[in-house]
Amino acid sequence: TSMAASMSDRRLPWTMLLLCLILSTPAHAGRLPDGGTARAGGSGIVAAWYEDPTSRYDHGILGDAIEAGTLVARDSKGNSHAIVLPESEVFEDITPRLADLDGDGNAEVIAIRSSLSAGASLAIYGLRDGKLQMVAATPFIGRAHRWICPAGIADFDGDGRVEIALVATPHIGGTLEFWRLRGSGLSRIAALGGFSNHTIGSRNLAEAATGDVDGDGVPELVLPDATRTSLAAVALQGSRAIILDKQPLGGTATGSIRLDGANAQVDTSAGRRRITFAVPRR
Repeated sequence: TSMAASMSDRRLPWTMLLLCLILSTPAHAGRLPDGGTARAGGSGIVAAWYEDPTSRYDHGILGDAIEAGTLVARDSKGNSHAIVLPESEVFEDITPRLADLDGDGNAEVIAIRSSLSAGASLAIYGLRDGKLQMVAATPFIGRAHRWICPAGIADFDGDGRVEIALVATPHIGGTLEFWRLRGSGLSRIAALGGFSNHTIGSRNLAEAATGDVDGDGVPELVLPDATRTSLAAVALQGSRAIILDKQPLGGTATGSIRLDGANAQVDTSAGRRRITFAVPRR
């Protein structure tokens, strides 16, 4: 008995060491609360979501103190791939977006990546050589607690290539920007000031709509102005973003926009408003 006890005692430190190694091994801490799963077809990435909730960034622009530390993507073969951010960054987002940005028939992941010291950036991730990698990103805004909100993803100028529309600093005189993936970089095509597609503290990141407002077969972007008391229909024409029309709401926009041609509906502080943009139908 004493010999068995002695052997057990000698094994105990190794058992404790193994337990410590298991407990210290990094593991995803679960999905982001309220985060959704983006889905797409094709033979590449078919689903993406956020994991590893963290409170290391004290911004809280989305209504709570929790952001994500990891992006997970699943490919069409069922394999999962992850991007784990350093402690100096978070995904300041709720659900990633999937869209084919380079025309190869497979989706890339569009995410809001924020630096704790330099603010937000739009980051594009894709499968390259079987691994999930960052393909391109816009520059960080340059200051902590500065954010961007994607507004739409479409071929906004009708040239067969997809653009990403976003509003930089949507709570402080936001600037609408159109970006396009070119090789290993994102190029800004056009910019126009005076817009807002997010309310501070809201979990709704869909306060803009994409649709063919003027009937020319090319989508426009509809979103509130910076005061959120008017809706604007914006077209991308060459290297310029142009307001086709702007309609007052009689209140402050508070929710998502429903768009059907030139007709739009949006909830406001004064109730639901229906407007029609005064644009020539083509």
